[in-house]
Amino acid sequence: MNIQYFSASDEDRRFAAALLGDGGFTEVYASPQSAGDMREATRSILQSNSYAIDAPGVVVTSSEVAGVPCEKIVTSDADANGLIVFLHGGGFVRGSLELGRRSAIELAALSKRPVLAIGFRQAPEHRFPAASLDVLHVYRTLLAQGHESRAIVFVGESAGGCLALTLPARVMRGECPLPAGMAGLCPMADLRMHGASWHVNAARDIATREMGERMLDLYIDDADKGDPLAAPLNTPYDANANVLLCVGANEVMLSDVERFADHADRAGARVALNLYETMPHGFTKFDTPLARKAMRHTADWCVDRLADAR
Repeated sequence: MNIQYFSASDEDRRFAAALLGDGGFTEVYASPQSAGDMREATRSILQSNSYAIDAPGVVVTSSEVAGVPCEKIVTSDADANGLIVFLHGGGFVRGSLELGRRSAIELAALSKRPVLAIGFRQAPEHRFPAASLDVLHVYRTLLAQGHESRAIVFVGESAGGCLALTLPARVMRGECPLPAGMAGLCPMADLRMHGASWHVNAARDIATREMGERMLDLYIDDADKGDPLAAPLNTPYDANANVLLCVGANEVMLSDVERFADHADRAGARVALNLYETMPHGFTKFDTPLARKAMRHTADWCVDRLADAR
């Protein structure tokens, strides 16, 4: 396993402190109880400039793949060799293409590769494994359209990272081939939330255990949280897998991600674990030096995996 630690600048520290000290933001982000209130809170957050990105020359086109709403994001100078499939976050409940659009656009601009963002179904209307099935159906349709698995990488944020990193369970069941790589940005790695950082980092992160429990209650039954398709820590890995993990050092999910990294590494997978000092959950969606660095790392890793596939 390749582990790298990236130190925070003063600007990063100011950002993290301001975000954690913003009572209005944390109230909107972590307090809503119902699915409807969570989604409304997300819509209100997206109206802030924090989630905007200036990426001239990027074209976003709506489409459907396998009946699933998607967005194709392409730069004017894109290299058509390879495809990045992007999966948004939102705890399986409050996510949307809009929530993930900033990161998807940034990946397209940095990698100069086309990005396909998937708008998978959300709970509680569509509980586990609906989201995972949407990702599988889109992936298999892409393969049927002529894309090669070795020319596709998956990148997912938070809940989307969970979905991307559980693909090897589908591979083991013979439902799809392994993509060239799978990256998780602040991924949810263990839906049982057994890691120590849920307690150690509780006062350092904008995400909370209570918030996680509310969303997971809407998404999945307790009996299913150990299913190999539910979370990466349960998923079988082998030496053919390429994995990138980017996680903030102040995240409540940090320990779960570290345990998953060890799980995949012990199975022989090629694992890169990047840790970013002081960063909270979901930091890659903001405009800070470490967030920009993490997105650059992710884009470069995607390009390297796609280059290896040629």
